[in-house]
Amino acid sequence: MRYVTNISNQSKVRVDFIKPGFLIIFMIASLTLEAGSPASNDTIATPNYTVDNTIENTRGWYSTSLYGEFGLPTIQHSVNQIGIDDQISFGGGLSFNFRFVDWLGIQFGAGLSYHNTNLNIPEYNAEIASIDNEGDSYTKIVSARNVMEEQKWLWLNAPVSLNFFYGFGDWELYGLGGIEMRYAILSDYTQTGTFTHQGYYEQWNVLFDDLPSLGFYTDRNIKSEGKIEPDLLLLPYFGIGMITPGQNSRFYMEFRYYLNSQDPLANSKQDGLFPGPENNQSVNMFSNKSVLNFGDVAFGGLKFIVGINF
Repeated sequence: MRYVTNISNQSKVRVDFIKPGFLIIFMIASLTLEAGSPASNDTIATPNYTVDNTIENTRGWYSTSLYGEFGLPTIQHSVNQIGIDDQISFGGGLSFNFRFVDWLGIQFGAGLSYHNTNLNIPEYNAEIASIDNEGDSYTKIVSARNVMEEQKWLWLNAPVSLNFFYGFGDWELYGLGGIEMRYAILSDYTQTGTFTHQGYYEQWNVLFDDLPSLGFYTDRNIKSEGKIEPDLLLLPYFGIGMITPGQNSRFYMEFRYYLNSQDPLANSKQDGLFPGPENNQSVNMFSNKSVLNFGDVAFGGLKFIVGINF
């Protein structure tokens, strides 16, 4: 009996000790919950996930573009006998784009383009009044047959344009108008054909048709090579384009139509298409100039451009 009584007393002591412990824990938990609960006039702080539209709004006020181009250049000549076969041009470049407002911008660029042009003249005849190296007047009788001229052009292009934009959704359409400056880095030509250069002196009724040392010849095959050396070319143009949606970069396509330029060879024209040697120059020292050095000449054409803005 004594052993059992001792166990009961020990259990009573433990129960009396546990009850105050639970009370203390409950009070601490209540105070903690009360402190962590917001009052009626308090607000719960939440992270601000608002997207900063500044980046999206300003994207497009300035961009850089890399582009490739394909074109159909044209050369127009006032001499109807000249047949001109313009080849496809190709090239590429870099442009810098600025937006003043959503719908208006300006573009500056620089690039290179290359193309060949083949010209042919089945037959040509002319008479030109001239003076020889002794001051005597005479008439040049010139003719040409089966003339072929190949031209190789490498242009440094610098276009400047105003662009007018219209957005629909994430896409943009735009129209543009401007002027392109072209400088000929390469402007070589090779010409072949059969040529005649005779001299008729009316005052003596004499025709010189076979004196090569004095610059007179008949049906002579001549091959000429050289540089054309045009002035700086100015071509007005207009066109349309489209910009695709994108985040860090956007693709674009553009079509340009070039109006006729000024004549870049206006200051280096000859008296005729194939005037032959001057001042009785020997034919062995002579070569014909390009057919562009006679008549009125203008450059123009089309371009299709594909690029990326970033």
